[in-house]
Amino acid sequence: MNIVITGSTKGIGLGMAREFLKRDHNVSISSRRPDAVDQVVAELQATAPDRRVVGCACDVTDYGQVETLWDKAIESLGSVDIWINNAGRDAAKVPFYMLPHKEIFDTVNTNMVGMMYCNHVAIQRMYKQGHGTIFNMEGFGSNGQLRSGVSVYGSTKYGLRYFTDSMALELKGSMVKMCYLSPGIVITDMLIPPPERRGRGWQEGKKILNLLADTVETVTPYLVEGILNVQKSGEAVRWLTPKRIRQRKLESLFKKRDVFTPLGL
Repeated sequence: MNIVITGSTKGIGLGMAREFLKRDHNVSISSRRPDAVDQVVAELQATAPDRRVVGCACDVTDYGQVETLWDKAIESLGSVDIWINNAGRDAAKVPFYMLPHKEIFDTVNTNMVGMMYCNHVAIQRMYKQGHGTIFNMEGFGSNGQLRSGVSVYGSTKYGLRYFTDSMALELKGSMVKMCYLSPGIVITDMLIPPPERRGRGWQEGKKILNLLADTVETVTPYLVEGILNVQKSGEAVRWLTPKRIRQRKLESLFKKRDVFTPLGL
């Protein structure tokens, strides 16, 4: 299969690209930074010389660049079987009134407008090619859960769920499938604050994170296996299920998890 992943030069996106290559699929990498794309493509190609690894710089808030991302993938791979909307950004975890207005705009523009642009391009062209599956990436707030300091990011993810449900309804019965990815709490640069912001709140938060968070290397194999086995529109590939949470809580009574110390955090 041929897979396009937005926001895939680091974190979950890069982890999924590695896992697809291990399973003998071809990938298209993207990021806003051309240098990062070139570097990651070279690294991935070296690990999978028999597979096709292509890259294209893409700011998902620019519709023309999203079109180019599709076109470059078709030019190099021949088709796009799976399109994963992973690109996203977070705002500073502070009360809403303290956020610079540009940070509000940039977060909403990337997480909502950019996500919709990617869906618009992918749906149109998958219709033309006669098949394809799109995955939108959930995050904190998708299920309506509330927490102080994440009002903007959480709102975009809540909106993403409504949008994805709407697209699954519109695409019902077609050859294009619309699905969810829900990675749970993954240790990436979006989760870990810079050193100057790791105060008391961070130390308190680590207690919950040590219970529920996982590394990219733990989560992405599960996500990729789920992606490759989706059968119908509206399906969700979820890592941190209620069952897994209950199991973690039970295990914590006997053994404390520590996911940060091995990472030097």
